[in-house]
Amino acid sequence: MACWTTEGPNLISSWYFGEALPTWALFAELVVAGTVVILAGARFTRLADTFATRLNIGGGWIGLILLATVTSLPEVVTGGTATAIGNSGMAMAAVFGSCSFNITLIVLLNALMRSGSVLRGVSASHSLTSTFGLLLMGIAMLGVLLGAKFTNRPYVAEICEGAWASVILVTYLGCMRLVFRYERREQEKDGPKTRGRFGAWGYAQIAAMAIIIVGASWWLALIGDVLSVHPIELIGRPLGATFVGAGFLALATSLPEITTSVAAVRLGNLDMALGNIFGSNMFNIFVIPMLKAVSLFNGERLLMAHAGFDATQTLITGLLAIVLTAIAVAGLTYQTKKKMLNRFGFDSILIAAAYVAGMVLIVMEAR
Repeated sequence: MACWTTEGPNLISSWYFGEALPTWALFAELVVAGTVVILAGARFTRLADTFATRLNIGGGWIGLILLATVTSLPEVVTGGTATAIGNSGMAMAAVFGSCSFNITLIVLLNALMRSGSVLRGVSASHSLTSTFGLLLMGIAMLGVLLGAKFTNRPYVAEICEGAWASVILVTYLGCMRLVFRYERREQEKDGPKTRGRFGAWGYAQIAAMAIIIVGASWWLALIGDVLSVHPIELIGRPLGATFVGAGFLALATSLPEITTSVAAVRLGNLDMALGNIFGSNMFNIFVIPMLKAVSLFNGERLLMAHAGFDATQTLITGLLAIVLTAIAVAGLTYQTKKKMLNRFGFDSILIAAAYVAGMVLIVMEAR
């Protein structure tokens, strides 16, 4: 049984086992923390649906703004925590990995609905948000490339990182403004709507669920940091920061998106589910300027200059997110009516195959 023997964060499992920390205990703690996120996310979805119904707000808009923002808080917390403890490589991998995993939720929704492509016949606003997601991912990838190019010139790299984070921030805010204007135009076409009241207790519950999600996400980040250096007997080495970030942490921090998207589909609100997916990916890239701020606050002038940061692996992870999103954009545009295996759209099959291939490549490149 592999044991972790170096000094690390005080996890519940490490308090109990001490330095002889078994691998199974780490995974057990990961499951417990993930369960907390799932339960909080499920409750949050029901609250969001009630909020949308009473205020007569479109499901896609609620998915993009409310669900996407709150369910993306885990990425903020895990990425910020990983950066604060000097593991920016895992933080960046978690950002791109979460984007990739979110797109694969389309396959899950397709399996639940069994009616061919779930990207057919939905709000046109999803084409806009998914395209904006591609734009933000491209800018993020460019920043990683520039950081790698000027590794030996810290002053230039510092200027590039600052400009890069600023461009992401401005682009995200600009894209959200355009989406808001588009949604407002669409609502005006339907005429004025009568709005009800949500109530202070409802808002308090939303805030409580958000706090629980944030706390559990911080817990997940600490577990992931330990897991990235913990030797695994089956493969004869640790999993590595990139794989843990793109795999385990991306899965764990995407649990709210899974829970809320599935719940939205069961409520018959596919637009809310897709708005959550594409909106979360936009917000994930928006996390990068926050990581830069954490790095500066932590006394590190460069986010991507940490000794464990691997630009190549980060670029592979980002490229996977771009490929998956591009497939989704194509599905939204082409609107295929054909079904495969009696339930899946061709776009879902492509997304699943590309994700598996990408994760295999990341594992092969992990160090």
